[in-house]
Amino acid sequence: MPKMVILDGNSLANRAFYALPPLTTSDGRPTNVLHGFLTMLFRLEQEQHPDYWVVAFDKTKATVRIEQYAGYKAQRKETPEGLRPQFDYLKEILTELDVPMLELAGYEADDLIAAVTKQAEIQGMEIQVYTGDRDALQLISPKTHIFLTKKGISDVECYDEHALWERYQLRPYQIIDLKGLMGDTSDNIPGVPGVGEKTALKLLWEYETVEGVLANADKVSGKKLQNNLMEYADQARLSKTLATMLTDVPLPFSLDNLIYRHPQAAKVLPVLKKYDLKSVTRLWQERYANDGEGKSETPEIALVPWPERELTEEGWLQQIGQWQAARQTLTLACRHEGTGLQGGRWLEWGVAVSGESFKLTRDEVSSAVVEAWLELLENEQVPKTLTDSKTVTLLLGNENRTLKGVAFDLGLASYLIQSSRTKFAPLDLVKEYVPQQDAFGSVAEEASALAQVAPKFQEDLVALGLGELLHSIEEPLSFVLAQMERQGIGIDVEQLVHFGEGISDTLKELEQDIYDLAETTFNINSPKQLGAILFEKLGLATAKKTKTGYSTDADTLEDLRTAHPIIEKILDYRQLNKLMSTYVNGLLAQEKDGRIHTTFQQTVTATGRLSSTEPNLQNIPIRLEQGRLLRKVFHPTEPGWILLSADYSQIELRILAHYSQDPLLCESFALGQDVHTRTAAEVFGISLEAVTPGMRRSAKAVNFGLVYGLTEFGLSRDLGIPRKESKFYIEQYFKRYSGVKCYLESVVAQAKQEGQVRTLLNRLRRIPELFHANRVQRQLGERIAMNTPVQGTAADIMKLAMIQVAERIKPFRAAILLQVHDELLLQVAPEDLASVARLLKVTMENAFPLSVPMTVDCKVGTNWYDMQKYIPEQLSDA
Repeated sequence: MPKMVILDGNSLANRAFYALPPLTTSDGRPTNVLHGFLTMLFRLEQEQHPDYWVVAFDKTKATVRIEQYAGYKAQRKETPEGLRPQFDYLKEILTELDVPMLELAGYEADDLIAAVTKQAEIQGMEIQVYTGDRDALQLISPKTHIFLTKKGISDVECYDEHALWERYQLRPYQIIDLKGLMGDTSDNIPGVPGVGEKTALKLLWEYETVEGVLANADKVSGKKLQNNLMEYADQARLSKTLATMLTDVPLPFSLDNLIYRHPQAAKVLPVLKKYDLKSVTRLWQERYANDGEGKSETPEIALVPWPERELTEEGWLQQIGQWQAARQTLTLACRHEGTGLQGGRWLEWGVAVSGESFKLTRDEVSSAVVEAWLELLENEQVPKTLTDSKTVTLLLGNENRTLKGVAFDLGLASYLIQSSRTKFAPLDLVKEYVPQQDAFGSVAEEASALAQVAPKFQEDLVALGLGELLHSIEEPLSFVLAQMERQGIGIDVEQLVHFGEGISDTLKELEQDIYDLAETTFNINSPKQLGAILFEKLGLATAKKTKTGYSTDADTLEDLRTAHPIIEKILDYRQLNKLMSTYVNGLLAQEKDGRIHTTFQQTVTATGRLSSTEPNLQNIPIRLEQGRLLRKVFHPTEPGWILLSADYSQIELRILAHYSQDPLLCESFALGQDVHTRTAAEVFGISLEAVTPGMRRSAKAVNFGLVYGLTEFGLSRDLGIPRKESKFYIEQYFKRYSGVKCYLESVVAQAKQEGQVRTLLNRLRRIPELFHANRVQRQLGERIAMNTPVQGTAADIMKLAMIQVAERIKPFRAAILLQVHDELLLQVAPEDLASVARLLKVTMENAFPLSVPMTVDCKVGTNWYDMQKYIPEQLSDA
């Protein structure tokens, strides 16, 4: 008997969307529906071996039923942003798979399923319908079985006539009577008020149909139920009609069009690759492994073992000489001990080129071979592919050597392709295209694997338009960062110890103040004890509870800042405690030869900003004076030199002006006005001169909060003002700065379409949160969409500036020490100060010209705290 498999496209797609976590392509398009639906499709294909199959979709609203009842499905929410585009993606893939599809304007997928089922039964077929909609149970017959999804779409429950009777004691034709009486909230079918499933079943067991129940309404027990059945008789009949699947639809189709056809790899694999469906691809390949299909063109790489050549002393010298002369691209893997800075040294190298691999072990070759190898690494004419050029640069720096000729940094490329990636070890990079790869047996094997995946990274990089960003910014920057890390920044250990003693004294005073306000002693660092004091003893309003008790996290305390004097003290205590543990004690532990060597992370933030670790010198808390005073212990590494800082003024607002082209915002920067004062004047409708410090503070909070998706609640909390007042500020701002409002709305709308955003320099960030089923996560995605183009562009401009400054200060006695947010910190010999400051300001202000002027403020000082404003001379001649 021929077998027909029918799938309810809309029902299964909806279930897949809510069952699976947000998944996206490399360019940010949502794909969780594709993963779920196709996984089920391929499993059914393998298990059921259908002779005929079809996927039915809704095309438009069910106008046939809406004409009968205007409220039909009226309560249905809009299709989620993340689901809507996936229907088109799915249909594109099904087309390439040669899976037949049916849809008809005005009719539901249910009706098409019923029509196909009717025709298939006439032809004597065995029919299987897969859906999440129980309405389909009305189609059950000796030839038709219904498979209902139970959890997600992976688990299904089969219903035949026997199973239906066991579950409901009903015959298939009575399913529409059940819906007629009890209604269906999911479709907004009204049914009879007060009749649920239990009551409806009892009535049908006794009277069989809706018509039978209504004819015997006076015999039903319960006066209220009798009255409802009589009063809503027409509504019950209408509900039964609405629940009835239509078998006669004006869609001419032949079952011959629904014959199962063997899909072709040449068509299937490219479209699966287009949507980055790697696990789905593997399933499909397994399905056709026996007949050779699916292996002719695979989007993943099957690694080929490259033979490892062993060389003698003379052979190594000869081979290195050949590489020097041939100038072929070498793919390198490095094993080392220690970090690049703290006495780290390379132990062995893996080299892969032209289908061969080599292993150079330091302790097994002569100093002549080591010397020749180091010369090769310094040869700019020999292109090199590797995974972490910054670390290699630092390792070679320990031997007074420099890495040159980097053609492709795989780690940085991987980061640009997927900025949310967290692992960049060679094995992780290889697994991106070879998921089953095990740990490498040797460094030579590692190099050969990297050589084979490098073209795939290159291909993806070019396809996403990220090549220029890699080669012009990220790769050159890695060498600048290596120089900064090696240079370090000077630190006064004695002063730091004295500073720590002062912090300890202040902490003791704060501790006593907190005890006095609480009227008891307790462990301030214990969230459980602190929660009991705040929310039980002092009776403060609780914001939220965790499994272990009351939440006392930073957000909770910030919300309570004005509720009790103890909150301010606790926040200060926490900040100083962090200052003591993380910075005072941390810096003392990490000090080497009077210097601190932080590590600048290039692949951590999704926006492109650099981060600083071990220690983090970008996050020194400066809300309290003690935090700012900590900067006093930092000084130049060279005696007699001075520190020079250059800070971009309001760079993110200038970028916002460039993006939005808002006339008022652009005019403020063009005229050199204080943008916060101008904003306050516009919002409050007063002159610039009439703006008070409080008004300016409010305007500043609005200005800087906008690109972070500021809400009236957030502004209310930040400024300690009523929600009504904060709402007024934001509304007035958007009335006056309508260009900003339009830009923010358009960037979110575009991100929802594309699943990603770009910076001015084309940096890519995917935003799967935009398509999350959870509303809070979707709102987070919208804030990310607003913020990333601005913050990411600021990061890109700073990186460009760092590369240019590092190159231009080479003739002078100067060095870049730190990059902190929008600030560069240099050290410079006094006699070169004027020249370097002038060069620094001009370079940063022109690193990447915007439609509004960029402004850089300079300061100088003997330490990082005592910095005085410095205006370089003769800038007009630059």
